[in-house]
Amino acid sequence: MIPREDLLQLAQVESKEGCAVTFYFQPQTPQDRSHREEAILAKDMVREALRKSERNGNHLSLRDDLQKVLEVAEGLRGNHSRGKVILACRDLGIWREIDVPARLGRSQLTVNSRFHLKPLVTAVSGPPRACITLVDRKKARMFELVGTGLVEMPTLEFGAVPKHGRSDGFQGYDAGHRERHVENEVMHHLKWFAESLQSLLTRDKFSALLIGCREDLWPELDPLLHTDVRKKLAGRFLLDPVAATPEQVRELAERILEKKHKTDQQWMVREVIGEAQRNARGAVGLRHALTALERHEVQTLLVSRDFKAEAVQCTNCRHLDTRMVHQCAVCGKETHQLADITDALVDLALRNGADISFVEGDPELEKAGHVAALLRFRGDQNSAGKVAV
Repeated sequence: MIPREDLLQLAQVESKEGCAVTFYFQPQTPQDRSHREEAILAKDMVREALRKSERNGNHLSLRDDLQKVLEVAEGLRGNHSRGKVILACRDLGIWREIDVPARLGRSQLTVNSRFHLKPLVTAVSGPPRACITLVDRKKARMFELVGTGLVEMPTLEFGAVPKHGRSDGFQGYDAGHRERHVENEVMHHLKWFAESLQSLLTRDKFSALLIGCREDLWPELDPLLHTDVRKKLAGRFLLDPVAATPEQVRELAERILEKKHKTDQQWMVREVIGEAQRNARGAVGLRHALTALERHEVQTLLVSRDFKAEAVQCTNCRHLDTRMVHQCAVCGKETHQLADITDALVDLALRNGADISFVEGDPELEKAGHVAALLRFRGDQNSAGKVAV
């Protein structure tokens, strides 16, 4: 995953020659085993960009970047589990290749003065880094899931449960004692596992936890989990801890985490709209959200994934305005037109320390204007503002 600081640096890049190249590769289900259609699509995009560059002055460094993008794209055939992002500007010494979850929407290539970061932010703001554990009475298999990458961690071995002879002793006297002894050993193993799990989640800063086990083990394990562990528990599933393959684990985990991610987004949209209706910590609509962003009030910015709108930005102070004016309303300098404001929103949110989440297919957010913001505070409601009024 790409650190927030790197995203901020990329958002601030500006090529005076308009040579910032952004390439997104979204893997698709192939029509045949050769995967030729993906290479053909990449070649077509690059050739079209090269033709445009020739018409606009045939910038040599841009042609070199595009040729290198083509070479990388041709080697991506058959890679259907990860998306690829390339950000390049040779004039500024930038070449970044980033592997991301395959949530880019479609493959695309743009050449502009700034990088097109909306799909990248969408891809990396999905389900969180998760710890997955498959546990039975003898051991726990541990996995780390980041994006679509699954890494198996060292297994926690509890030790074998004691075995005894077949005899139950005189009139079966020893049978109950032996059974209780085995149960105590299993309980000891599970307690140790619960403590180890708490330490792991605290040490490695996992955002979510998934547990897979047999149905009959869960009632014994559930009461032993610490409160902090329960807060991160995103779900559990039934799976044979011994026979399960990493691919089965990954598919089940992604399904659960994606569902939880969408549920959390829906809940946040409802919260923001409710706060806005109460004239509290919510702002809905592009104009109100922009105002809150520029006042540094925004905690989380929510934007419909397919949202697109024109705007203007000041060439001096970078103020954004939804009105298509030629002079900045803040400093009076000249503005330039933006065909799509979303990249500027990403830049502004990152600079002001706000989180940004692109939401897919939420009718409530679309009805509210496709853009909304959960606020840290309302600047127009502080005591100084009220006294001034």
